[in-house]
Amino acid sequence: MIKQYLKQAFQMLQENRLVTVISIAGTAISIAMIMIVVLVFQIQFASFYPENDRDRMLYVHEGTEVRSSNGWSRGGMSVEAVRECFYSLQLPEAVSAYALGSKPLSVPGKRMYKAYAITYTDPGFWKIFSFRFLAGKPFTQADMDSAIPALVLSASTARKIYGTTDVVGKQVMVDMEEYTICGVVDDVSRAANTAYGDVWIPYTTDLNLMNNSSMENMSGRFSVCMLAKKRIDFNPIKAELKKHIALYNATKQEAEINFLNNPISQFDVAIGSIGQRTVELKDYLAETGGLLLFLLLVPALNLLGVTHSAVQKRRMEMGVRKAFGATKGNLLRQVLYENCLITLLGGFTGLACSFIFLPLCKEFLLKDSDTALHGDMLFQPAVFVVALLFSLLLNLLSAGIPAARIARQPIVSSLKDNDVL
Repeated sequence: MIKQYLKQAFQMLQENRLVTVISIAGTAISIAMIMIVVLVFQIQFASFYPENDRDRMLYVHEGTEVRSSNGWSRGGMSVEAVRECFYSLQLPEAVSAYALGSKPLSVPGKRMYKAYAITYTDPGFWKIFSFRFLAGKPFTQADMDSAIPALVLSASTARKIYGTTDVVGKQVMVDMEEYTICGVVDDVSRAANTAYGDVWIPYTTDLNLMNNSSMENMSGRFSVCMLAKKRIDFNPIKAELKKHIALYNATKQEAEINFLNNPISQFDVAIGSIGQRTVELKDYLAETGGLLLFLLLVPALNLLGVTHSAVQKRRMEMGVRKAFGATKGNLLRQVLYENCLITLLGGFTGLACSFIFLPLCKEFLLKDSDTALHGDMLFQPAVFVVALLFSLLLNLLSAGIPAARIARQPIVSSLKDNDVL
């Protein structure tokens, strides 16, 4: 019976091609808009490689302030401040300090001038972020303590320099310093705002970075990322950090360090509240939710009118079928099967459109137009299923309600094409 209904549905769609095209296009646009909006939120807020635990991460960057009687400095912190305030914390599962830079990489004996994004960090970085190592392993705490010149490369960087990812143990020149490659990781998207990089190096190997400090050795270039064991540990971690800051400040003569509204969560990073007022998720959704809902409902509401009109025009056809013995249930099921088919066709068309439109429009949808969009960002089955069910519900209501009314009408009224009250 279902096979017969689907066969009839295909035939009806072919007979009313204009309405079919409009209905499928409306559903596709609705699905595509929902997918694009949610995917933008996914890239900004949700977890993906290698930031797989974003909901448990806390950041301290771009909001560190050091004051003294001679003035004040805002930006990063020194290695000393990192060690005294963060490495001694007990509540976080892992803590990592990092500083960003850019230098040219070359193979020994061949000078190259292309600069690559370098992250100077520590072994805690590999505990916080879930990098996929294609070869080798990360540098260790022993490497860090001894300032061993080792580094990790991204796969694309390894290919650009050596033409292969099989480079563990080989040498690479970072500017004019020789380093040994200890590992190669899968490429990281720019959307991973903290984990992104081409090269990862122990910060103890860079003397300029280690000695870059001021304001009683408190201000520098470092930021910090912490991984909480549970999200409910955020406030206890902040309280513990506050105590460590007070103890550290007490060791200084005049200078005093303050992290403003830091540490902050991935949500605060995404909406740009770094070093500013703290914005709660409920307040953010209240401010933007109305506009987003409007954008999502416009194509869907337009589709309601088209679908409702198409069903109303079939009143006479349904009256004839009733005259030849069709039951109310048969008529209603036929209409609903047709609209389910339209929704499925429109849904998969909309999914394909979202894959096309998001990369094309990312220049104004995303903060960084160079963001590489990976498969685990673009395809979220749960998002697609919810969007499809949303459109299916609207379609079924717009077609099912008038169809049910027509099915209950007397045959004579349907054949005369009288209006349904």
